[in-house]
Amino acid sequence: MSMNFSEFKKLIGADPLNREPETLRARQSSAEFEAAAAEAEAFEEKLQGALNIEAPTELLADIKAISRQAPKQRRWMPLAIAASMLIAVGAAGLVWKQSHQWDSVEAYVADHYSHDGSKLVAQADSPVPGQDVQRIMARLDAEADQKLLGRVTFIKFCPTPDGRGAHMVVSTDQGPMTIIFMPETQVDDGNRVEFEQMHALLVSLEHGSAAIIGEKSQNVENLVPLVRESIKPGFVGA
Repeated sequence: MSMNFSEFKKLIGADPLNREPETLRARQSSAEFEAAAAEAEAFEEKLQGALNIEAPTELLADIKAISRQAPKQRRWMPLAIAASMLIAVGAAGLVWKQSHQWDSVEAYVADHYSHDGSKLVAQADSPVPGQDVQRIMARLDAEADQKLLGRVTFIKFCPTPDGRGAHMVVSTDQGPMTIIFMPETQVDDGNRVEFEQMHALLVSLEHGSAAIIGEKSQNVENLVPLVRESIKPGFVGA
């Protein structure tokens, strides 16, 4: 049975680098499929580039050394060098800002959900196949048990404060809620975040941490046992 376009977009949205035979056959079936796959791959490359930015330590050290020069020395610095140093300071500041986007995990959670959280909840209209969830979790050196797999209605890779993570929407008896899995991030267990009409709870896990996000009318605490028991370390390098 061939994959329809809606199923294909959901699959590559979650895992743009998917190279399984069924996915490749669907991609090659029409220009529309190929364009959607190329767009997802381009976004993934931009995401990885943003995550791999490192603080420009050598450049910052040079700038600090110049700032320690005597005022008389700085006064006679050639104009061209002074101008290029101003550009360097601006570039260093931009890169530094890009590599430290959030002052805290709490700020990250609020910013991340405000960006596309509500839209993704609205798109989560059907269960995601368990093998697709496990494929993403494996890329994060983790796995989900059956209790969680049966609830996931949307999943994709996402940036976190310390690398890549997973953004999930799960079904509950209170309606859909969001889980952001942060495999490389440590949190203060039980810390709360409130923003707009939402609230979140940070949960420490055996492998990283998670944020459980819901509307203020939803009891996010109810998902803590499921999250803590269902997200486990997987095989490193899977």
